[in-house]
Amino acid sequence: MKTRILTAIVLIIIILPCAIFGGIPFQILIAFLAASAVFEILSICTRPKTPIYIYPIVGIYAFYLIFLEKNMIISSTMISLYLIVLFTCSILDESISLNRLCYYFTSASLISMGFHNLYIIRNDFGFAYVFLLALVTFGCDSGAYFAGMKFGKHKLIPRLSPKKTIEGSIGGIILGTFLGSVYALIISIDIPLIVLVLFNIILTVTSQIGDLTFSSIKRTFEVKDYSNILPGHGGILDRFDSLLFNSLVFGLLLNFLMGVL
Repeated sequence: MKTRILTAIVLIIIILPCAIFGGIPFQILIAFLAASAVFEILSICTRPKTPIYIYPIVGIYAFYLIFLEKNMIISSTMISLYLIVLFTCSILDESISLNRLCYYFTSASLISMGFHNLYIIRNDFGFAYVFLLALVTFGCDSGAYFAGMKFGKHKLIPRLSPKKTIEGSIGGIILGTFLGSVYALIISIDIPLIVLVLFNIILTVTSQIGDLTFSSIKRTFEVKDYSNILPGHGGILDRFDSLLFNSLVFGLLLNFLMGVL
């Protein structure tokens, strides 16, 4: 637990200033996190291992979607090109099955679009919205953990995560929604209160879906952690899985809100 706390403090010291200042520091941060995440999703593959030439293909795809796409709704051009390259690789390389090809596409797209939305939210809406997203997401994680420890009796989805409980899930929804709503009220964020609360509730639910999604990937490849880059936490995806998934959701919600208003 001590190692976990120390790692969390170091992460906050590094990440928070980059997110506050934005610009190049935030770009470098996102690039590092994304590169680490891409390495993790490919390196956990076994029987067979990911061919080495797949790494730069996925990396280029991820970099393009994260930094070179300007809109919240990503165009189909790069996605189509990526699919063409993957299918070509599967034809030429017998080690790349259809299941593995689908994994390379879906996992890389999920990570890329998650980081893309996080990058766009910071640039277009500001630090306050990124902090709101993080507060709701990590507040949900903490609420689920402590509520599960104190009140947990009924398993949520044991085939994916045997320790998660329904009581913990409810605790996560309550704490994440509460923290996000109070923070937004304090800084007077430019979203109507009833809409804000609804957004926060949605984000606490999708935060848990994101966590379970990445847990299911680990179970498929029979690994405990994505890597050991963060002592006490595992890999980048072990720590930021829910945030990545919620970046997708929050980006869609903000896009919808702009369309309505």
